[in-house]
Amino acid sequence: MHFKLNIPEPCHEDWSIMTPASQGRFCASCKKEVVDFTELSRKQIADKVKNGEKICGRYRKDQLETTYFIPKKKPLRNLGIAAAFTSLLALCEPVQAQKIKVSSQQEQQSKENQQVIEINSDKSFTFNGTVLDQNDYPLPGAAIQLENTNITTQTDFDGNFNLKIPVEVFNKSDKLICSYIGFETKKLILNTKQTKVSIALKQDPSEMTLGMVVVGYVVQKKRTNKPRSKYQ
Repeated sequence: MHFKLNIPEPCHEDWSIMTPASQGRFCASCKKEVVDFTELSRKQIADKVKNGEKICGRYRKDQLETTYFIPKKKPLRNLGIAAAFTSLLALCEPVQAQKIKVSSQQEQQSKENQQVIEINSDKSFTFNGTVLDQNDYPLPGAAIQLENTNITTQTDFDGNFNLKIPVEVFNKSDKLICSYIGFETKKLILNTKQTKVSIALKQDPSEMTLGMVVVGYVVQKKRTNKPRSKYQ
C-alpha cells in the first residue's frame, strides 16, 4: 500500500515557544501534543500513521513530498517448502564455508593492495568528523563537500564521515561545506593540526510545516500482459 502525507490547513503556531513533550512538544493553544516527525525514518513515519489516525505533527517539506509504502504481510502457506529450503541450506553449508574462506583471502589481498596504493600515492590529509543536530543526535546521509572541488562524501548511520584531501588540492581550498535536508547549510575552515571535526547543524524553520496530517492513498494500476488492440 502506497500513501502520501498531506496537511490541508498548516498551523502557524510558534514551535520554539511550545513546551517539550515525550514525542515532540505540547501546544498550549490547541491543548494537544505535536509529534516531531522531522528526525524519523520512513518506516517510523509509516508505522505511526498507518492506522489512519489524524496526528498533529511537525514535518520537513521533503517528508510531505515522499511516497511511503506499507508492505502486506504474506503468511507462509506451505510449510513443506520451508522445510525443503532449510534442508537445502544445510547441504550448501560446506560450499558456503569454502566461499567464505576464499572471500576472506580475497579481502585480505585487497587490503594489502590498498596499503601498497596508499604508500605509493601522493601525500594527502585525512579528516574524520561527526555531523549532529542541535540535540546532539547524529545525522546520517549528510552531504560533505570540499568547496569548489569534486571531493565529496556523506555521513554514515552514526553521523560519521571520512574525507581524504590531496595536499595540492587542500592548498587551494580548505573550506568544508556540510548540508542536510531541512537544516541550514554550514561552512567550516579545515585545519591540518585538528583533523577531527564536529559539525552541529541547526534546523531551517522555513523547511518545516506544522499541522494535522491527512493520509492520502496512492492508487496504482495493475499491469497486465494482455496484448493491446490496434484500435486502442
